Amino acid sequence: MADEKTPDEGAVEKAGRWVAELAEKVMVHGVGPVTGSAAWAEDRLSRRQSADYRAPDDNERRPPEDMTDDVDAVIARLIKESVAAAGTQGFVTGLGGLITAGVTIPANVAASLAINLRMAGAIAHLRGWDIRDPQVRTVVMMLAIGMSAQNVLAAFGVKVGQKLGEQMIRKIPMAVLHAINKKAGFHLVAKYGTKRAAITLAKGVPILGGIVGGAVDAGATAVIGRATDKALRGDTLRAEERK
Repeated sequence: MADEKTPDEGAVEKAGRWVAELAEKVMVHGVGPVTGSAAWAEDRLSRRQSADYRAPDDNERRPPEDMTDDVDAVIARLIKESVAAAGTQGFVTGLGGLITAGVTIPANVAASLAINLRMAGAIAHLRGWDIRDPQVRTVVMMLAIGMSAQNVLAAFGVKVGQKLGEQMIRKIPMAVLHAINKKAGFHLVAKYGTKRAAITLAKGVPILGGIVGGAVDAGATAVIGRATDKALRGDTLRAEERK
């Protein structure tokens, strides 16, 4: 029987599947009234660029590195909007009710995770990563739930000092991907699946919902947004050019 320090194996498996499915929902399709990551990012980019905006499928669309100022500005806005959403109790409660079926993670925590997943997916999209790809989405998901870039690299078997590029990620077998999802599930259950873990976390800072209030959720979202952008822009991870 699992105690509060050792997450139950079944709960870990379930949480891993749940967060992977949630990542696909919020990044690719959207949840309820909340649009998916790419659609949200493109809307904000189009507002920024106005008449100069080109859709992703437009041949005249510039690559991310050729519109750095616009991408940086839009990502800053996305993080700001996500921070505001994470600190709005009514929004968090309503969203949480749509996504918690079958998991032991509290609705407010699940909603905060969804907000962060959507934000991370939007950042990845603007930095040139293909979030429709499950391997890429797994990397983004791990960053969004608060795992460090170093832990992400380790989970994929990449040595310290190496870069984890999109071409490398795409070669990872699905069986390995499922094992990585399980690590994400362990991370979630260990941190958010028990009352004791949640209380301990209140002193350290990830995403705690109503336990310590929306201010902590919002603060965690800001930290995760900045860390995700740093990783995906090439400081730690790298989106390689597709050949």
